[in-house]
Amino acid sequence: MRRLTDETVLAVGRLTLAPTELEYLLAGIGASQADGDLAAIFTAAGEPLRAARRSAQVVLPDRRDEFTGLIEAAATYLVQSRTAVRAMWFENGLVSRATFDEISSLILRCRDRLQALLDESDRTPAALPRSR
Repeated sequence: MRRLTDETVLAVGRLTLAPTELEYLLAGIGASQADGDLAAIFTAAGEPLRAARRSAQVVLPDRRDEFTGLIEAAATYLVQSRTAVRAMWFENGLVSRATFDEISSLILRCRDRLQALLDESDRTPAALPRSR
């Protein structure tokens, strides 16, 4: 792995926290619809996304297509974040701070849009975690 600048380390930190925030919201969506254990869903690898996908059909019936599209976008962004961080360990892994920041921004916009859809629907389950 190459030596990282302080700015890159900060960008990697943002790229670590952004997916975690998104997964917390996804876990809340899944847990609220299935009376599930938020902590158990959130801490199991890959389960927040699986739980949200299962819940997509009942969370917002009137906005199902948009909601499902956002969950699938979340899946893509989560893969991109893992791929970008892991690319640093390869000799030719040319991943820049700008790339980390771009992916973080996509993730946070997706999280914000999912939360906004839930808020607009006025069906936000009480157990659903709130974004800051």
